[in-house]
Amino acid sequence: MPERKESVFCRVVAILVMIFLLSPLVVIVIASFTPTAVITFPPQGLSLKWYENIFGSSTHFMEGLANSLKVGVPATVLDVLLGVTGALSICRYDFKGKNFLLNYFTSPMYVPSVAFAFVLLQVYSQIGGIPGMARIFIGHFIIIMPYVVRNTVSVLHVFNWSLEDAATSLGANPAQVFFKITIPLAKPGILAGALLAFLYSFDEVALSSLLSTPKFITLPLRIMNYMELTFDPTLAAISTLLILASLVLILLMEKFVGLDMFVK
Repeated sequence: MPERKESVFCRVVAILVMIFLLSPLVVIVIASFTPTAVITFPPQGLSLKWYENIFGSSTHFMEGLANSLKVGVPATVLDVLLGVTGALSICRYDFKGKNFLLNYFTSPMYVPSVAFAFVLLQVYSQIGGIPGMARIFIGHFIIIMPYVVRNTVSVLHVFNWSLEDAATSLGANPAQVFFKITIPLAKPGILAGALLAFLYSFDEVALSSLLSTPKFITLPLRIMNYMELTFDPTLAAISTLLILASLVLILLMEKFVGLDMFVK
């Protein structure tokens, strides 16, 4: 009986916590359909005009989205290429300074993004003439590298390297072993790292705010700038779309990787 009461109590607490966490999101979604300029809850009707405002030229949200993708996608792809190579070197071979190399790859995780952005800003100011996209791209490329390396290393640590030797003994060349044995088995860590790296780059504000230029501003900065001048349900509408996009990514993570990968 005591165990049953404890189980019921834990379930009730878990449900209350979930309600507490989801309630603000539900309010935002409902408020995005309000027809009035002032956010009210419950809304006094239904309207999609604030969603239409997202795609208007005055808000520049779509331009900011394009800029975020221009930085996030190439930075993630390049980090996957270099991060997976580094993770394979760390896990496949035994050499002096192995732990130092791993700590070096993951060191950006332990440096506040504001401090790192300030250092980059000082470097850029001394060099001069660096476009806004390149400034933000270099910063994002560095700070999201640890997510690719860490997740790939977590899979390769339990990798059975004898499978490569078995494939080689059966006549497979190094390229076939790499693309048909190593990469497919390490795919969960690679995909998890790539998704986390992209999401972090897409949502990064502190570093982008210091390194951006008037001609190149990412979506989070566009939202912040809009919030400083105007506060209407357009922010709720774009927040709803971002919540939906995050939900889709979570479902993709669960399908192709498994959410237990992030717990590990």
